[in-house]
Amino acid sequence: MRRELIALLPVMALSAVFVVNQSCATKSALEEVEQETEGPKKNIEQAKENLKEARNLLGEARSVLESAKEKLAEHVADKALHTPPPPPVEEKVEEAVEEVPEFGTVRVGWCDTLWDISSEVYNNSLYWPAIYNLNRDKIGEDPWILTQGTVLKYKKTLTPEEKNRAIREAIEWDLRFKDRPRSPKCPPR
Repeated sequence: MRRELIALLPVMALSAVFVVNQSCATKSALEEVEQETEGPKKNIEQAKENLKEARNLLGEARSVLESAKEKLAEHVADKALHTPPPPPVEEKVEEAVEEVPEFGTVRVGWCDTLWDISSEVYNNSLYWPAIYNLNRDKIGEDPWILTQGTVLKYKKTLTPEEKNRAIREAIEWDLRFKDRPRSPKCPPR
């Protein structure tokens, strides 16, 4: 039996080493678990502190906001006392009437053409369609024929868009009636 016990000694020693190793491993595993739970516990505590601080800051922000609202209300009330009322609507209507473009008049003389009148009025003979379009009812369908003594109206100032349109129309008229003489046949005086 002694031989059997001696034969079992290495096995028992190994078992003892195994048990010691297992208990050491279990102890280290327990320590690691405790350390791992320690971190979240610290994180929870830190989160609680952060939440308290955030609530304090929120309370301060609310009080600053209320103070700002009060100051704004005071400023608006003060400004309302010192701001003059808006001008009456009638003044604005008068200003709008002044912005309407002014018109002038010109009397057609002996042997005058729209080119002559445009050159005299606008310093550019190519703007004559602007005058023609305003007076088509007095002139008729042919801008080359004007009746002496007719009073024509014209805009005193043309916008750049009106000038460009007049030049385009003048060119179109010239192309349409390219065979017609530029100057009228003037009747004797």
